[in-house]
Amino acid sequence: MNFRKSDYESYDYSKFWEDDRRSYEDKAERMALRRLIAGVERKDQIFFDIGCGYGRLFYEYKDFETIILVDYSLNNLKNARDRIERFLKNTPEKLSSVYFIAADATSLPVKSNCADTILTVRVIHHLDNPEKYFDEIARILKRKGLFFLEFANKRNLKNILRFFIRRMDASPFNLKPSQVGETILNFHPDYISDLLKKRSFTIKKSISVSNFRLNLLKKFPGTKTLLFFEKIYQRFFSWVLVGPSIFLKSVLNKTGSEDTSRNKMTSLENILICTYCGKDSLILDENKVKCKNCGRIFLREDGIYDFKIKD
Repeated sequence: MNFRKSDYESYDYSKFWEDDRRSYEDKAERMALRRLIAGVERKDQIFFDIGCGYGRLFYEYKDFETIILVDYSLNNLKNARDRIERFLKNTPEKLSSVYFIAADATSLPVKSNCADTILTVRVIHHLDNPEKYFDEIARILKRKGLFFLEFANKRNLKNILRFFIRRMDASPFNLKPSQVGETILNFHPDYISDLLKKRSFTIKKSISVSNFRLNLLKKFPGTKTLLFFEKIYQRFFSWVLVGPSIFLKSVLNKTGSEDTSRNKMTSLENILICTYCGKDSLILDENKVKCKNCGRIFLREDGIYDFKIKD
């Protein structure tokens, strides 16, 4: 996924969330996603979570007909598979429509005009080339398909205040992405909006998220109180995009006739393409996938398909 010096093979990403320090952020993000995804058709729909991590948000989109979780890290995907298997232990039949794919987000092994809905949370701040990723999203998403995106906001209130009291040199108001540490890029909302518009996306809703993310506030008045005010902010003031995290709902308006037919339960074989030659010529069996066109073989281990391009 072209992560910028981020290594999730040697780091268990679930540990980042499994303590009380980030309970507020987790619940604030779920709150925003539920608002954005409310009313979206689930039946006969193909849903992608690209950069799924360990499957943290699976509960929020579990009702979609076909779910494909994509991540570059095999370790993340193994944790996601284990977590989702436990979650679906009482409905094991649902697992047959949940797939786990290891792949680069800028070179997805997915047919064009295939996805109904795509979710990307806490991903693009790691990418070397977010523009190329947006190209891939526009390619695989159907016309009128939905794209739910989260990005780290450089024009957040904390940065604005620090800039005006001269505690920060870089302006939060220019459009150039700003780097935080070695692995994070923060983006101006207008920069992201321009990238989407250039690819024929229309932004339908924006939500400012984690608006009270300060360690001091987490201790007092505490997470429960913060979430009370977070809910009010997201509902009535979210057009003021000064939170550290922004969630967007956008629709793709690319040319071509809209597919108004309902998708039947789609097999993975009818969704995937070869990441090397780009051809729709894959043969899937229990342990591997072979491309009839170029002869490449992709392994399937522990329920995870590995489509990462090897040097």
